[in-house]
Amino acid sequence: MYRILVIGAVNSTARIIQKLISHKLEIVGVLGHEPKDKNKVSGWADLASLCLNSGVDYKSFVKINDEENLNWAREKNVDIIFAVGFSQLLYDQWFSVAKLGCIGFHPTKLPLGRGRAPLAWVTLEQTHGSATFFLMGKGADDGPIFAQSIFKIEENDDAGSVETKILDHIDIALDQWLPELKDGLWNPVPQCEHLASYYGVRKEEDGLINWNDNAQYINRLIKAASKPHPGAYTYCKDEKITVWSCRLEKDLQFKGVIGRVLLKNEKQECLIQTGEGLLWIEDYEFKEQPVIQINVGDKLGYSIEDEIYRIKTILKNNK
Repeated sequence: MYRILVIGAVNSTARIIQKLISHKLEIVGVLGHEPKDKNKVSGWADLASLCLNSGVDYKSFVKINDEENLNWAREKNVDIIFAVGFSQLLYDQWFSVAKLGCIGFHPTKLPLGRGRAPLAWVTLEQTHGSATFFLMGKGADDGPIFAQSIFKIEENDDAGSVETKILDHIDIALDQWLPELKDGLWNPVPQCEHLASYYGVRKEEDGLINWNDNAQYINRLIKAASKPHPGAYTYCKDEKITVWSCRLEKDLQFKGVIGRVLLKNEKQECLIQTGEGLLWIEDYEFKEQPVIQINVGDKLGYSIEDEIYRIKTILKNNK
């Protein structure tokens, strides 16, 4: 029986731990990332409670490569490490801790979409997602693949529903692969390097809505930035508004100034003119209290020229 160590922080890590337990594989320890501000980790999961309830030895960490974490792992006499769902890079020493190696996870159809922020990117592009398990090495998500369960991202999917699909396909991939692993099969398949593509990091400020973009792109941006991410955002009357959900308007024949609120219905949803096409913003909230009202005729976002003029006028009047 393999001795397995799990390192991670998020919902996918928790799902893998649960699936390893259900297949009666031996988890000798879990290293769980516990940052100072857990709210800044999208999809953070309480692995400590999960381990306590499952009788699994647990240790928290802030920086995974601290010597105390390496020593703790070495003492476990580990055969395999599952390292899933935390943003820190493992030092090379980790690859010698496990006798067989470190298994990574990536929610894209590798070799496509290696790199950062895959959940946001595949939702934005409305492409394929996947639960992909691979043997880690020194490269970024480029190791040979053990298991891969692929799914299509649909028009109405947002980051939350895509995350749910990823978790469901973790179950599918592991249910197919773990029985083989228990039987001693260790035969990962190399990736096709000539097909490789990469995603760069996405940050909170990348959720800023530019109403000059077309409605289709803004629709995907809002969906990609939705929970568990910080949300897409815009401004109205000098207040920041986070937009959590939206939908395209495909039938109504209406034309307005870009960024203007054209209609508002009884659900408080607002129809906005974009650079090309119309978009309803459905679920939105104001950062500051008390909240203001968005009214028909209001304009979302800022006009750079108007803001420069306003600032210069304030500066001139204060001289």
